[in-house]
Amino acid sequence: LSKTATGFAYAPNFITKIIEQSTGIAPVGLLDVTGGSGSLAVTDADADITTSSESSPSFVGPITTRFPPEPNGYLHLGHAKAVSFNFAVARAFSAGKGRCHMRLDDTNPTKEDEEYVKSILEDVRWIQRGCPPFD
Repeated sequence: LSKTATGFAYAPNFITKIIEQSTGIAPVGLLDVTGGSGSLAVTDADADITTSSESSPSFVGPITTRFPPEPNGYLHLGHAKAVSFNFAVARAFSAGKGRCHMRLDDTNPTKEDEEYVKSILEDVRWIQRGCPPFD
């Protein structure tokens, strides 16, 4: 790779494409994955999404994602991906007042522990280090 990503950058995917097409809000901070030709390769699945929503945007409102860990254990790699993805999508659509809600679920209060709560908050802050804060 000859390009280096600095700061916030996230690869576009089908979810960011659907959000962009539904809202008309262009994401910011996405990596350029166009390759040498300067255009993205369009697959049949992409064509279906595009033709079904080419009309005016149908969604109005802030793009809101969430990360709801349960404080009954430590975060694992899957949690790290979820943190990165949900906060990144919210940041990518900041023009539409994107935000990510983090709420500690309490579906099993007998197994919750303050140690896990502190660990989760510390890990999320560490994963998000260097990213701009939400307004």
